[in-house]
Amino acid sequence: MIKLIKKLLVITAFTCWSGVTQATLITNGSFESGTFAGWTTQDLNTPFFPLSIQTLGSANSFGWPWSSTPTHGSFTAFHGFDGDGPTGPNPIRIAQDITITSGQAMIDFDYRAAWDLITFCNNCQNRLFDVNIEVAGGGANLANFNILNAASGTSVNDTGQMTGWVDLTPFIGQTVHLAFDWFIPDNFSGPAQFQLDNIRVSIPEPTSFALLGLGLIAFAFSQRRRT
Repeated sequence: MIKLIKKLLVITAFTCWSGVTQATLITNGSFESGTFAGWTTQDLNTPFFPLSIQTLGSANSFGWPWSSTPTHGSFTAFHGFDGDGPTGPNPIRIAQDITITSGQAMIDFDYRAAWDLITFCNNCQNRLFDVNIEVAGGGANLANFNILNAASGTSVNDTGQMTGWVDLTPFIGQTVHLAFDWFIPDNFSGPAQFQLDNIRVSIPEPTSFALLGLGLIAFAFSQRRRT
């Protein structure tokens, strides 16, 4: 039994520590500069509510039951998730390069949304919130992750605070362009609003390793009892 426990602990340590990723810190990931410093940005020509940095309590004029609510610090990225999508630059975007140096990692981020694709939507299309991984500097797409699909014919007053993530494992050893994209395929087809905050590199904590080790030990004891 002792040998089995020791073996499990060794496996735990190897699995966890070999999977730790180091990555260059995301610049201004919680927008605490009060600006988009470190990011490149793109907005629609005529947005419903311009892409901007907001503090607590900002909202558009449609009367949603929530306003900008930073999840880390005092600032959050905020926009109207609507506008002249087909006739102007698309998507709404914030992006920056990040270098993945070893192991495994994920990018975590907080987001919140509201939309009405019923009242003013005449055969309109879905709006999308995606994360795209592109070559350094932007350009050729390496991977696409759809995070949110605001479906035509639906109305959501508040998604609540959500956490999204993307896996960076395939890009170890590379500098990539991390882009947060909001696709608006129609022209002012319904009011909406969106916030994004607390974009960070997720690295396993030592406490996580300990919990995994304890779980494996508990499993070993359960197996011992069965035999």
